[in-house]
Amino acid sequence: MLPGTQRQAYEAFYRSARGNKILEPKTTLLLHLAAAMAFGCAP
Repeated sequence: MLPGTQRQAYEAFYRSARGNKILEPKTTLLLHLAAAMAFGCAP
């Protein structure tokens, strides 16, 4: 698990990527996968 400040930064990035209205759905999905993998989760 990440320390508090890094976790907050990750969560802020993930929320902004998830709530976007500009990127195509495919790009958003790739961002979610990359964020999950960076956090240590396997898709």
